[in-house]
Amino acid sequence: MAVIAVYSMKGGVGKTTMAVDLAWRFSQRGGHDTLLFDLDPQGGAGFLLGHEERKVQRAISAFHHAKAPRDLIEPTKYDGLSLIGADQSLRDLPVQLARIGAKKRLAQMLNFMKGDYPRIVLDCPPMINEVSEQIMEAADLIVVPLPASPLAARAFGFIRKELAKRPGHPPVLPVLSMYDGRRKLHRWVRENAGANWPVIPQSSYVEQVAVRREPIAAFANWSPASQGFEQLHGALEAKLAQMGLAGPPGSGQRALPQPDASRPQEPGHETPRETGARVVPIRDAGAARPHDASGAPAPARRASTGTDEAFARRAFSF
Repeated sequence: MAVIAVYSMKGGVGKTTMAVDLAWRFSQRGGHDTLLFDLDPQGGAGFLLGHEERKVQRAISAFHHAKAPRDLIEPTKYDGLSLIGADQSLRDLPVQLARIGAKKRLAQMLNFMKGDYPRIVLDCPPMINEVSEQIMEAADLIVVPLPASPLAARAFGFIRKELAKRPGHPPVLPVLSMYDGRRKLHRWVRENAGANWPVIPQSSYVEQVAVRREPIAAFANWSPASQGFEQLHGALEAKLAQMGLAGPPGSGQRALPQPDASRPQEPGHETPRETGARVVPIRDAGAARPHDASGAPAPARRASTGTDEAFARRAFSF
């Protein structure tokens, strides 16, 4: 079992969209039975998958005991993808966790489900408190979406400081999200601090995810944004393999929409590129060198390649 947490201290960075997309790709591209566990009281993950809010607010009941919350698991319309939805009851979760004093309650709960779900994706609330401490204990990998903004960089600095207190913390992968190649600041971040990060272009198709209530690959798999998510998925699978957490092979690709090369790309959005530059912490970003473009994105793929493996080695910053 591998637990992948999508976490950011800052809201509005594309965190929930990314968590839903990764869970979809783990199940549909990789063929792994996948559980998407929504820990954010807003319940956005379930909404994006077309689920309605429960009439009875009971998501917090999952934490009453250290056992697997199987009674809260719901199937989705996608084969191999299950959901534990969130609701407003999770607003009281930090208080409950502090009261019971169980520092590894989430990790214990997930451990009960390791035989059922080779991939578990956590959609995390944007805060640092008892819940984030539980997430850092439970996760095998942490994915941090970061727009090209000073506030996002500042929030990432807080995350780094928090993890520095934890020897042996899980690897962290920053992702440059909502990237617009027409903006000078965005290009500067990509060429410096984010030179080795996966890139998710800003796109109207990403915005449509919340309107259509389905992952972007289900309706625009050919788009640069979907290709960016696929690059991220490949890097994560390669990193899990390096860590010995790949697990048994998945059952293979499920029914997927295929890229359509005849579709026009959105103007003004660069295609995600792979680079050879080193990772530079945000505070030392000026020391990095700009990288060169390497052409169009590779087509979507299921198995990780040598490029994925090399990318995973250099993209995880600490």
